[in-house]
Amino acid sequence: MASLKWVLMINCLLAATSALAEDPPIVGIDGHTVTFRATKWTMPGVEPGTAWFTANGKTFPLFGADIGADGHSNMLSPDKKTLLLDPVIFGMLSLENGEEKLESQQHCVVISMETGCVLADRWSTFCVGQWKGNQWISADGDVLTPALETKSPKDLLKYVSSMRPAQSRAESIEWGLNFLSPESYMACHPPAQNVQAYNDLGFYLAEGGRDELALKFYRGVEAVGKRTVLMLNIADSLWRLDRKDEAQRYYSQYRDAMSADGKTQKIPQRVVERSAIQGMKN
Repeated sequence: MASLKWVLMINCLLAATSALAEDPPIVGIDGHTVTFRATKWTMPGVEPGTAWFTANGKTFPLFGADIGADGHSNMLSPDKKTLLLDPVIFGMLSLENGEEKLESQQHCVVISMETGCVLADRWSTFCVGQWKGNQWISADGDVLTPALETKSPKDLLKYVSSMRPAQSRAESIEWGLNFLSPESYMACHPPAQNVQAYNDLGFYLAEGGRDELALKFYRGVEAVGKRTVLMLNIADSLWRLDRKDEAQRYYSQYRDAMSADGKTQKIPQRVVERSAIQGMKN
């Protein structure tokens, strides 16, 4: 039986990509924009760039680091609140005889131009159509009324929490994000309303060896406010990523917070050792 090994390569559904790096941004409501950055890919002939959302002075990618997309201003709704984009993921299909065959998976996604949230994911041909008022009508007659369909972090946790081993659980979380960037996912489900869920997702990702991705969610929670357990989780991920100076500062903050709460005896030995190194440096 064949299986897909997605290799994080991209292409675009539409053909007009030759001037991608020079294309003007798509400007939505309140001046929020989606821009396309030309990127060098390892696969010959793959030309589209990565899609980035900008609002209120902040810019973040809409999709994972190696996912590209194409889009045009005629796919922006009349009220400028919704944009359709068409990312395509390429992968290698591993056949039973050991050979590999290049395959593609096309998508049509719905972007909120208010927040940068990827609201929904549709089949590729859904992007062929037109706006009638603020409803998108596909060529097949399917109607889109923009609404949030992206799975919540709490639902994602329910799905993966009983999985073993840790690596499989982390992989399932990545697939559950449906190729969205952590920033876009958190634009759909703000950390302020999902503090515990994002901390747990980050922990599971880190436990399965996905510390870079875990840190994205930890940082989202950190922006809401400092939490003692979060400082330890951030420190552990930074340490494994060999960002030890930064990790030691978080270990020290965690140690100090635990001591202030009268919980010195509960501080893990690794925290004592690693924060002590920072103390000697200082």
